[in-house]
Amino acid sequence: MASENIFRAYDIRGVFNEDLFANDAVEVAQTFAEFVEGKGPISLARDGRTSSPALEAAVASGLAASGVDVETFGLLPIPTANFATWQGSYHAGVYITASHNPAKYNGVRFRHSDGSGYTSENETIKKLFFEGRRRRSTWDKVGQIRQGDATHIVDRYAHYLLKRLPGMRPLKVVLDPGNGAAAVTAPRLFTEAGFVVRVINGEVDGRFPNRDPHPTAKTIGGLRKAVKKEGAAFGVAFDGDGDRCVFSDDRGRAVQTDKVGILVAREIARRKRGATILANIPCSMIVEEELEKIPGTRVQRVRVGDVFVCEAIRRYNASFAMEISSHYFLPEFYIFDDPVLMALKVAQEIGESGKKLSELADEIPSYPFVEKGLAVKDEVKFKASREIVKYYKGKGFALDTTDGAKVTMENGWGLLRPSNTQPMIRLFAEAKTKDDLKRIVKTLEKDCARAVKRALRAS
Repeated sequence: MASENIFRAYDIRGVFNEDLFANDAVEVAQTFAEFVEGKGPISLARDGRTSSPALEAAVASGLAASGVDVETFGLLPIPTANFATWQGSYHAGVYITASHNPAKYNGVRFRHSDGSGYTSENETIKKLFFEGRRRRSTWDKVGQIRQGDATHIVDRYAHYLLKRLPGMRPLKVVLDPGNGAAAVTAPRLFTEAGFVVRVINGEVDGRFPNRDPHPTAKTIGGLRKAVKKEGAAFGVAFDGDGDRCVFSDDRGRAVQTDKVGILVAREIARRKRGATILANIPCSMIVEEELEKIPGTRVQRVRVGDVFVCEAIRRYNASFAMEISSHYFLPEFYIFDDPVLMALKVAQEIGESGKKLSELADEIPSYPFVEKGLAVKDEVKFKASREIVKYYKGKGFALDTTDGAKVTMENGWGLLRPSNTQPMIRLFAEAKTKDDLKRIVKTLEKDCARAVKRALRAS
């Protein structure tokens, strides 16, 4: 029986052949078939990890053995797979990935028919799984496994986006898929849009030999150097399955996630009076400061996680959404996040402004900010988080528990939230000065350590 720890808030995820096995994927698929009451067809695609073809085959087999028809597309970035699900006549979708995690990880994600991810439904599937609820068909009612045309899907995806983004100013750009799935789409779309494109790490390789599949300011050094060497207008790095993007400006500097979001959200808010912009809890104070200058614009803070953001887009009828983890959503196009679309929108903003990305970014102020992971075992982190909330409530802090514990402190704020994908509690903090930031971080680290000890004693 699979470990409970592989069932997470967004998906099922673990180290392949250590705590996530191909036979687990078969049984998960049979449980999913029970959840969807045997309805299909189901779309199925995967990222480029070495274990993804095996898991894709296992899921396809499990669904078919349950009497559910499945159409497999193989390698596609997850936004393109979401597009295929949304545009096709599918009851639901499944995608094989571990997103930005190291190469040894993999997982299974479920999608609604509109391409958005599951939230509370994942808990239901987990419950069904551990109750042993598997759907199985008789020999004469086995589902069909059809091979979908991934090339046709990419063609449709490219046509859909480019006809909605016409006449962009041709710029020189550097793209870094990081040996991940975005290599299938990003270079093609930018080339067809008329840009001069240089690609690094463009070969899909599930070992991620050239950089970490998690793009951050520290891991995209190769992109930043290439942008300066090429004299490019900007560069974009993508994560392993192609749903995150991190930008380098023309000076080879990583651009703060919130600033990239503000550049695009600002154009939308000016065009759509009364727009609601979503930003998750760890995003900078500059989001409100910059966007709420625009008359009628409202910033709404939401929980971390692309699947939760999709739900919030519907709830608030939002016009744009951003996450600190470099997920961006443009509901004018579709509800799910897409970094290739976001990169094209950033290019559009640069072209129409006549300014460099470095200039646009520097026009937006920033405050000292830190994000770090505090190692806490999976079986302890949520208990520790509850202890943190209890402690802060007892101290009378101004507290936001939308996602973890966010406390307002003198000249800044701090956040401690359990990671939904890794064994850690994530620490975020921002302050008006560096000294204020050091003070807040020191306090949060101490409070987290205290909470972990209490959680361990209570276990």
